[in-house]
Amino acid sequence: ERKLGETIIRQLRANGAYINDPEVNDYLNELGHRLVAASKDVKQDFEFFGVPDPQVNAFALPGGYIGVHTGLILLTQSESELAAVLAHEITHVTQHHMARALSAQKDSMLMTLAGLALAILAARGGGASSGDTASAAIAATQALTIQNQLNFTRENEYEADRIGFQRLDAAGFDVTAMASFMERMQRAFRFVEGNAPSYLRTHPITYERIAEAQARAQGHPYRQVASSLDFHLVRALLRSYQGDAKEAVAFFDEALAEHKYNSEIATHYGLVASLLRQQNYSRAKRELATLEKMAPEHPMIDAMAGHVLLDSGELQGAI
Repeated sequence: ERKLGETIIRQLRANGAYINDPEVNDYLNELGHRLVAASKDVKQDFEFFGVPDPQVNAFALPGGYIGVHTGLILLTQSESELAAVLAHEITHVTQHHMARALSAQKDSMLMTLAGLALAILAARGGGASSGDTASAAIAATQALTIQNQLNFTRENEYEADRIGFQRLDAAGFDVTAMASFMERMQRAFRFVEGNAPSYLRTHPITYERIAEAQARAQGHPYRQVASSLDFHLVRALLRSYQGDAKEAVAFFDEALAEHKYNSEIATHYGLVASLLRQQNYSRAKRELATLEKMAPEHPMIDAMAGHVLLDSGELQGAI
C-alpha cells in the first residue's frame, strides 16, 4: 500500500496536483494528525496535502496519503466540518478499504468469468432459446458484478462514517459537524446530478447516511467548538487565489464593508494577500498595519508581512 501511494504521490507532484503552499499543507497535517492521535487503531504514517482544484473533493490513497481539494476547504463553514471529512478519509486508510477493494475486484473477475462460461455452455447447447439464455446469463453476471461493487462501496462509506465519527469525537470536535456538512453538500448539488462533484460520486450521500450521522450526534452532549484562527486564515488565503487579483480584492473589500465574514482578522488577511497578488504594495502595507493592530501574533501574519516587504523592495525590513 505504501509503495503504491508513493508512486501516485510522485505523479501528483509532477502533474501539479499537489499544492505548493507549506502553510496550507502544514495546517492540514496539524489538523489531520490531531485526529490520527485521538485513536489507538493507527499503526502507520499519514501525510495530508492540499490539491489546487476548485472542485469539491477529498480522497485517501493507499499508504496513508490524504488529499483535500481547495474547493472542499472553502465549502466547509467550520473547522469541525473539515475535521469530519478528514476523519472519514483517515478511516478509509486504517480499515484498508483500498486493499479490500482490490480483493473484491478479484472476486468480481471470477464471477464474471463464471457467468461467461455459463453463457458459452448455453449457446453451445443449441435450441431456439439458446441465444436468449446466453444473453440473459451475461446480463445477470454484469448486474451481479455491479451490484457487488456498489454494495462494497456502500459498506465502506458506512464504516468510514461510523469509525470516523468516533475519531472526530475523541479528538474533541463538534460531533454534529459530520451531518451538517453532508446536508450542505446535498443541498448545494442536488440539482446538478450530471455535474456533481467528485466527492459525491465517490462518497454517495444518502438520507440514510445523514440520518445515522444525526442519530449518533444526538446521543452525545452538545459541545460548542470554536474554529481556530489557523482554519480561518487558511481559508482566506485559498480564497485570495481564486479568480484574478482584482476580483479577489473586490471580494474581501465587499465582505469587510458588509460585515459578511466569520473572522474579521482572516478577512483582512485575505485582503492583504489579494493586494499582494495584485502588486498593489502601498495599499497592502496599509492594510497589513491594520491587520497587525487587531490580530494576535501569528506566524502566517508574520510571513505575509515578510512577503509584502520583500515584494515591495524593502529587503532589510523583510529580513
